[in-house]
Amino acid sequence: TSTTTSTTSSTTTSNTNSTATTNAELTFASFLEKMRKPAASDLVSAIKHFIAAFHTGTPDPARDSRRLQDFLRTTEAAFRAHILWRNASADDLEAAGEALEKYIMTKLYPLTFAVSPDDTRRDAAIARKFQALAFLKPEHLDIPPEHRVEASWLLAQKELCKCDSYKAPRDKLVCALNCCRIISNLLRVAAEQGAPPGADDFFPVLVYVVVRAAPPRIVSNLEFIARFRAENRLVSEAEYFLTNLMSAVHFIETMRSEALTSLSEEEKHVLDSVDDDAETNESANDAVDTAAPAPPAPGANVAALPPAPARLPPAPAATYKTVAQLYNEGEALVVAAEESGELLSAHPFLYYAPEDLLLSDVPRLLAAYKETALKLEALTARYQVAAADVVNP
Repeated sequence: TSTTTSTTSSTTTSNTNSTATTNAELTFASFLEKMRKPAASDLVSAIKHFIAAFHTGTPDPARDSRRLQDFLRTTEAAFRAHILWRNASADDLEAAGEALEKYIMTKLYPLTFAVSPDDTRRDAAIARKFQALAFLKPEHLDIPPEHRVEASWLLAQKELCKCDSYKAPRDKLVCALNCCRIISNLLRVAAEQGAPPGADDFFPVLVYVVVRAAPPRIVSNLEFIARFRAENRLVSEAEYFLTNLMSAVHFIETMRSEALTSLSEEEKHVLDSVDDDAETNESANDAVDTAAPAPPAPGANVAALPPAPARLPPAPAATYKTVAQLYNEGEALVVAAEESGELLSAHPFLYYAPEDLLLSDVPRLLAAYKETALKLEALTARYQVAAADVVNP
């Protein structure tokens, strides 16, 4: 019963997130529509100027974070005094602020995500640690049996791995929060038969989920959220869970065998040698980088040189991107098409309100719907075949 209830709660969290995502997409489209109005020209000019300024100079995460936070604060204050938001509700202003953050960070993503050498170094280091911890079991972290619900853990892992598929800080944060909420729900259900859960119950399960998920670029994703999510929205539950995730990542990065329970000697050696091997490799790489190979001396016996390998190394395994990754990469292209007017030219009804439609528009709308539906089905079917070919060549 406990497992079923926990899984149901986790599924509810996932469904709620799906609804929230749909609403966010509608809000973002409404924001773009509003910014096309002549009255928004002053706001559009300020936003474009801010984005253009980011393309000058080298990326500096700390400085860029401060610049973004200041601009979001200033622009959201301008929304409250602007004619386009006259008599707007608090929810409308909140939605406008969310859309502004998403628009700007989608445009600036290549200049702000994973641009810090320290972040990428930590990403590589924790990836090695994930591999070394392949042996990890719940008992190594003293996770009690009543907290071991594999179905919930898998859902939490999937949510955490989704972070890397999105570009907006809020979208990444939602994935991270969903991971933590699933764990929290699991512990709450388990607590019905005992003492209420606390941080000492939550943290070990979170560490285990992070290790088993081995999410790509987890350091870069969490640092991106911390730097570029609007400060006035990174509060309460969001701040608490993000802090816990960053603490879990730090714990894994610095983990030694003494932090775990009941390890075999081999497991201790595997875990403790990861950092030592990394330092050795970095030192070797530095030596190679600073010493260029000398060319053969004039008249040297070329035949005495080591022979070339008889066979080329195997090609890396083919990979493919998920639909979610492709969708989110396409968002930036849609934003660019909207700015250039190509989007409106291709889809003239995109910004229509119901009262703008005429009866004579129905045939064109129906034809456009049919064409879109057929294209979607064709692309989906072909993608599924391509993905299956990669997984089962």
